[in-house]
Amino acid sequence: MALFRPFSALFATLLLAGPFALFAADTALTVEVIVAKARAALTSDVAALDKVKILRMEFKAFDDKGKELNTSTLTLAVPGYRLQQTNDRDRGLEAVVCAGRLDGWTTNRTDALARRSVRSVPYEEFKKLQDMSRDDLAFFALPAAGLGTATYKGPSDIDGRKTQAVEYAYASGFRLTRHFDAETFVLVASDQPTPQGELQRQKIEALTKVDGIAFPSKESIFVDGKKSGDVTYDQIQVNPALPAGLFDFPTF
Repeated sequence: MALFRPFSALFATLLLAGPFALFAADTALTVEVIVAKARAALTSDVAALDKVKILRMEFKAFDDKGKELNTSTLTLAVPGYRLQQTNDRDRGLEAVVCAGRLDGWTTNRTDALARRSVRSVPYEEFKKLQDMSRDDLAFFALPAAGLGTATYKGPSDIDGRKTQAVEYAYASGFRLTRHFDAETFVLVASDQPTPQGELQRQKIEALTKVDGIAFPSKESIFVDGKKSGDVTYDQIQVNPALPAGLFDFPTF
């Protein structure tokens, strides 16, 4: 599951390979089979995945030398709400990007003494934010009819590890390719194109379980094959209570 997104300014070349000789069962694989196995790899109770309606997590971003860059809190809720707040404590910067009930908005503050500015997010970006939230809360499930598609792209390779690639493509233009381990179907990495035409890869380094569901606890981030940093997920909450009006357009 791709829990970290481009608005964090963090996320390698997608390595699609020809069929491997060892993949004798490739012809029997379909996107439905891969998705079902990947969801089963997340938890012993697959039905529990559909009961997750809200996720909240805190994560820290580090540069390639291990220096902390910022801390973010990401909140996701059905049917497509998403709010990410990022703070740079050293410089006092604060930025929020939200897909709310009817529209998207962003606020930022350049330092602790400055006033917050607020503006609407363009409609196209608002729709992408919604799809990002739906995708994360789907736990790899196929997109709903009319919202997007999932396509099996065949065997792939992540640093010598044999994987199976599935591309998720949403009507909003949001795209990502997930690479699942060829034997266990645990998520190994996710790829996304950047607005600059680069390819960003999130490679999962460690997992943790919350309420019986496996989540990434650490990811390495690569841009066009070069490592740009790491992300650690320190707190993950499943179905927490949320403040009223959290996703509403702000007033100051």
